[in-house]
Amino acid sequence: MRNFLSLLLIPSRLSLWLLCLLYWLVVYGTACGTAFLVILRIAWKGLVDPYGTFQWTVRKHPPACLRDPALGRHGFLRGRSSGLNFHYVTKGHNKKTLMLFLHGFPENWYSWRYQLCEFSNQYHTVAMDLRGCGDSDAPSALDDYSLEKLLYDIRDMVDGLGHTRCVLVGHDWGGMLAWHFALERPDMVQRLVIMNAPHPAAWLDAVLRRPSQLLRSGHACFFQLPMLPEVALTLEDFKLVRSLLCGGRVGIRNRVRRLTEAQLEGYLYRLSQPGGLTPPLNYYRSLLSNTLYKHKDVGVPTLLIWGEADSILVEGMSGGTRPYVRGPVVAHTIPGCSHWVQQDQPETVNELMWDFLLAENMCQLNLSEMNGKSIGTFT
Repeated sequence: MRNFLSLLLIPSRLSLWLLCLLYWLVVYGTACGTAFLVILRIAWKGLVDPYGTFQWTVRKHPPACLRDPALGRHGFLRGRSSGLNFHYVTKGHNKKTLMLFLHGFPENWYSWRYQLCEFSNQYHTVAMDLRGCGDSDAPSALDDYSLEKLLYDIRDMVDGLGHTRCVLVGHDWGGMLAWHFALERPDMVQRLVIMNAPHPAAWLDAVLRRPSQLLRSGHACFFQLPMLPEVALTLEDFKLVRSLLCGGRVGIRNRVRRLTEAQLEGYLYRLSQPGGLTPPLNYYRSLLSNTLYKHKDVGVPTLLIWGEADSILVEGMSGGTRPYVRGPVVAHTIPGCSHWVQQDQPETVNELMWDFLLAENMCQLNLSEMNGKSIGTFT
C-alpha cells in the first residue's frame, strides 16, 4: 500500500521539480542577460569617463534628515532570537496599539517619515531598520537573511516593544515580509497594510506567465549574482540607486514630493559604507529562494495600496493577489503614482489607511468615495 501511494505522488513531485527548474532557469537566464548588458555599459562608460565612472564617496556623517527630532525618538532593541541590535524610530505613546512599518530596498526607516507623524496620535508608530539596513546590525552571511530569521526579527520587535499584536505596514521587500508574517503569525497581526508588494504566490505567477513582469524584475534576478551587482550600484557615486528613487522612469513622480539631495543622502549614507550594499542585496539572494514555498491564504483584514505608475511591478499584479486572501481586503490603485507610493502620494496613502483602520466593519468601506481608481473590494 505504501509503495502504491508513493507511485501516486510521483507526478506531483515531478511537476514540482519541473516548476523549480523552470523558475531558476528564468531567474538565472534573466540574470545572465542583464549582467551582459551591465558589463557592456560599464566597459563603455569606463572608456569614455574612467574617473567619473569608478568614483564614489563614503559618507562620513549621517545627514541631518536622519536626526530630525520631529520625526520621532531613536532607539535600539536587541532581538531575542538573533542577539542583533535593531534600530528604530518611534512616535506616540507605547500604551497605544503598535503600528510597525517595514521598509523596502534601497530604503530605511526614513521612507516612513510621513506616516510616523500622521498616525502617532492614535497609534504607537515604529519604523524599524530591517537587519542589514540603516543603523541595525548587518551580519554578512547569506544564511543570516533567511525568511525564517527575518520573520523572527519582526516577532522579536513586537514582543520587545511590549506588545502582543500590531497593525503591520510594509512596502516593497518589507511588504513581502509582511505578507509572510501575516501568513505565519496571524495572531500577532491586527490589520495588514501592503504597498506595492504582491502576495508571494501572485508574484511567482506573474514572473512565469507575463514576459513584461520578467523584464521589470531583471534587477531582482541580476542581484542573484555575486559581487557584480555591488559594483554596478556603486559606480558613478551610486547613480543606479539615485535613478531608482529619483529617475524619470522609475523614481518618485510627484514633483512636490521628489527627494531633495539632502533626503537622498539619507539613503546613500549607510549604503556608501564599506560592504553596505551586500546585506540589503542578500534579501534578494535569499528571499527569491522562498518564492516556491507553499503559500497559504491570508486571513487578517488587509489593505492593498498600489501605485499605478509602478515601473517595477505590473499594474495587474495587485488583482492577482485576490485568490490568496481569505479575509476581508480592500485594494486601491493611486493614479500616476510610482512604486515609492508612501513617499510619492503620502496624503492619499494616509487617507486610505485612516478609512481602513477606522472602519469597524470592512463592509463600511465605500471605495467610490475614495480618490483615485479603485480595483475593488472583496471578502
